[in-house]
Amino acid sequence: MSAVDLITSAAELERIAPEWDALWRRSPDATPFQSPHWCLPWWKRFGSDDPFAIAVRSNGSLDAFAPLYILRDEESGESLGMFIGTGVTDYLDAIVAPGAGAEPLLEAMTSADCQMWDLQQMRPSSPLLNAPLPDSWSDNTEDQEACPVLSIENAGEELQNILSTHSRKKLRYFRRLAEREGTVRYETVTLQSLDQLLDALFELHGARWRQRGLPGVLDDEHIRAFHHDVARRMLAAGALRMYAMRIDERIVAVFYGFAHHGTVFYYLSGYDPGLENLSLGNVIVAHAIDEAVRAADHTFDFLRGAEEYKYSWGAKDRMNRRRQLFKS
Repeated sequence: MSAVDLITSAAELERIAPEWDALWRRSPDATPFQSPHWCLPWWKRFGSDDPFAIAVRSNGSLDAFAPLYILRDEESGESLGMFIGTGVTDYLDAIVAPGAGAEPLLEAMTSADCQMWDLQQMRPSSPLLNAPLPDSWSDNTEDQEACPVLSIENAGEELQNILSTHSRKKLRYFRRLAEREGTVRYETVTLQSLDQLLDALFELHGARWRQRGLPGVLDDEHIRAFHHDVARRMLAAGALRMYAMRIDERIVAVFYGFAHHGTVFYYLSGYDPGLENLSLGNVIVAHAIDEAVRAADHTFDFLRGAEEYKYSWGAKDRMNRRRQLFKS
């Protein structure tokens, strides 16, 4: 028999974090974006009204968890439920342990004082996509955004099994060009270097956008504070994948991503726009893929967006899905 608890305050979200983390770690279909290491910083910086997270336990063990919240308009009386993380998050979902089901989550959601649930950016494997609704509810499900995904199993030496001969030659060429500029060194983030690498990421990413006369997604103090918190938590959890490329000790490119259960998730990068001719964006991504292969990861996920460079690596689209639930 399952027991369902509702978490309706930020303090309760923090208290359940150890159980939440344990469920996330044992759930192979979860991504870093369902972890407390992403959702708690998001709620701290961007949350409004009250959370409405749902915890389902069986024999005292947390078997399913849905990080949700409800927005309410006091004047109109309208209410809308969404995932914690909506907006800046590439994959949104509940975490459901192997062998457990999503039905208790849907039952709790449709029993809440909420007129509509807008469940965005779910992968096709989400257990919430097909869980049945009570007769008093209807739904609409549709494709939302493409996420190009690359298999890196058996990638081979110099990625020979996933890149064409021409692509490998181009990559070697740009690496040699960088070496002509000075001594090239790659480093993996540590607790001591985390702030420096984040600041470099913010500066390099922003510099590219400023060249186009635009602010860029990191040009906001709340967003930067959010990522400082996320990166620190992900590093402590062993889920941060962050690399810097230096030329003569100057950071010229940064890769910022996460990893969970054999998949690396490429969230953002930044590189010196003054060195555009070195194709540093591709070089730092190649380093991250090399590191993923060395770590025996099997998938490199480029996340949302159909940018052309993702397909040049051989990535294939996987469509995120959106399910909206309406109270009759």
